[in-house]
Amino acid sequence: MSEREICIKIANLVKSYGRGRVRALDDVSLDIYEGEVFGLIGPNGAGKTTLMGCLLTLLRPNSGEIRIFGKPPDDLQVKAQSAFLPERPNFDTWMSGYQFMKYQHMLAKLPGSAMKQDIESALATAELDPSAWNKRIKKYSRGMLQRLGLAQMLLAKPRLCFLDEPGSGMDPLGANLLRNLLLAWKKQKVTVVLNSHHLDELERVCDRVAFIKGGRIHQIEEMSSLAAEQLLIVVKCSSSAAPPPDSLLRELAALLDAEFLGVTEETIRFRLSKTADKMQLVRLLVEKQVPVEEIFQERKGLEDIFISIHRDGDLRS
Repeated sequence: MSEREICIKIANLVKSYGRGRVRALDDVSLDIYEGEVFGLIGPNGAGKTTLMGCLLTLLRPNSGEIRIFGKPPDDLQVKAQSAFLPERPNFDTWMSGYQFMKYQHMLAKLPGSAMKQDIESALATAELDPSAWNKRIKKYSRGMLQRLGLAQMLLAKPRLCFLDEPGSGMDPLGANLLRNLLLAWKKQKVTVVLNSHHLDELERVCDRVAFIKGGRIHQIEEMSSLAAEQLLIVVKCSSSAAPPPDSLLRELAALLDAEFLGVTEETIRFRLSKTADKMQLVRLLVEKQVPVEEIFQERKGLEDIFISIHRDGDLRS
């Protein structure tokens, strides 16, 4: 990851409210690489939206520095290559969806000859029903507004996308659309900064996530490392039988190029190097007459880390 180009560089960022009495961001430093999907995780008020507001220049930090593509975040070249979808899009409701897209197409200074094709392609990709294209936006549901916002983002083919709770108000079809769009952007090397409470969705699409607590970056997690942690296998043994010796369990682990993690009460834990070894492990345990009652895969996810970080102490921003 360190060999990749840095898209966003944040250094010692501070943002205070109430004449400095409340620090929403407290000395935040962070690098986000080009082409990665980067997630922001934290409870309500943790500073996620404030951080995104500073990146978008909707808020002015008290101190610190932000560089995007090596330039200040308010540079016009940065703005021309960026797109933003807020949690609650607020469009001019007197327009139809199609009129709104025409207006956005002109603002982006895209070729007029390609307007019809560009708009229809973006609306279709965002899966906004054609029957809604010529309806006034004031008649749109929240999910339809999110789709229109996604279509707006797609028009100029941005290099950098900011999404603040993009799945809010979307049904399962909308959530699937969003996931596929994020995965497509990843293939196109578009950088995405994503703020969401849907941790299961973040696990599917993100390359890295930052856990924010008290206005600080508490922890950054690589999703590839987290996936490796999910090959933790728990073997439950009969309580009436004596536990097998550690030497035997280490021997079995070595045969599978696995790691023996120890025995806890009536359970034995292994970390496997590949999923296919699960059945091999069961076969070896049976052959060595280990009194197995149950075997299962213990899954460690973003929710577990989130709960661990916020179980004790202040949950505020």
